[in-house]
Amino acid sequence: MTGQVLVTRGVAAIVVCICAGSAVAAPTNTTLQSGWTWQSLGSNTYDTGTVGTKRGGQNGQTTGPFTDTSFGVMNEQGTPWYDGSDLSAQQYVQNQVFGNYGTSSPPGPSGTRYYNFGGNGTGAGQNFSRATAERRSVTLNTWNNTNQDVGGVATYGQIVYVPVSARLVVGQGFGADEMLVKGIGGNGGGTSKFDITSQINASFTTSAFGGINNINNRIVLGSSTEFFDPGALGNYDMAYGFGVPLTAGQISLSNFGTVTDEGQVVGFAGQGLTPNSVGTGLSDTYNVLGSLLQDGSAFSLSFEATASVDISRVFGNADARVSMGPGMEGNARLIVEYQMFQAIPTPGSLALLAMGGLVAARRKR
Repeated sequence: MTGQVLVTRGVAAIVVCICAGSAVAAPTNTTLQSGWTWQSLGSNTYDTGTVGTKRGGQNGQTTGPFTDTSFGVMNEQGTPWYDGSDLSAQQYVQNQVFGNYGTSSPPGPSGTRYYNFGGNGTGAGQNFSRATAERRSVTLNTWNNTNQDVGGVATYGQIVYVPVSARLVVGQGFGADEMLVKGIGGNGGGTSKFDITSQINASFTTSAFGGINNINNRIVLGSSTEFFDPGALGNYDMAYGFGVPLTAGQISLSNFGTVTDEGQVVGFAGQGLTPNSVGTGLSDTYNVLGSLLQDGSAFSLSFEATASVDISRVFGNADARVSMGPGMEGNARLIVEYQMFQAIPTPGSLALLAMGGLVAARRKR
């Protein structure tokens, strides 16, 4: 399972332009002495860059870079990417109408990587559970303002930095690949039809900036397929997913799904990075200027996702199992635009002070 079904790989930069003639912010807490002014020293930007959730390795991979976003790939003991921070070690979800076909480990250097060790109510070697969950996080640092507008009376030449824009850009990618149907048993020469519903939900939350919660993001995919029964003791896999032609043995295949962003349907579920997959990417930008800390402290965002699959028989005598390998990732970026000011006497005051100083000096001679 590649798990590379997620399309969020970065977020476009936010550009804030301070144009000539536009209003310029100034310190509001630090006051000036009479006859002094704030001289603008220009503007600057603090940018964390895009920081993404960790990824795992593909089958047999022991050295980075790791690119697999599948559920569970960071929760495999004895592998380089294990850190124990995930909710589940299950790379697949599976559901079968009547029996339990079981999942064996595929061949390959990793040996038992995809073997079902048992979890979410299933036993080792059985089908994976019908639903599972994953949690990953990213940590960034807020802007460390070394010249804050903290108040008091400005001293000569004091420099103050004033934030004028702060945006938190958050991306979420989620989906699934290896969306397969296995036909099992039935009457040789007969046909059976099954309805399948798969769902991947995603969300993120952070306690920073007064608390931000982004929920009700999901892909719902419905499928209906009819196939020739494999016959007693027989079985075979058939392709299932967007953009996939009928597999040998299939009579019909139809798919329909939607993508929901914070409870609003925003489009149809589209193909992911591999043919029998589905995936989407969402991006949101938050204005966090009013709740921005300026001490360089760390803050975290927690990304969560769940995946489930259901199957029911419409008619026929065969059994069937549906499999899906869900994946998820998230990324975040904090961008702070700030202006810099220096406290100085007004130009007119400087001239008067200079002239007065010269006159006084002459009088002393």
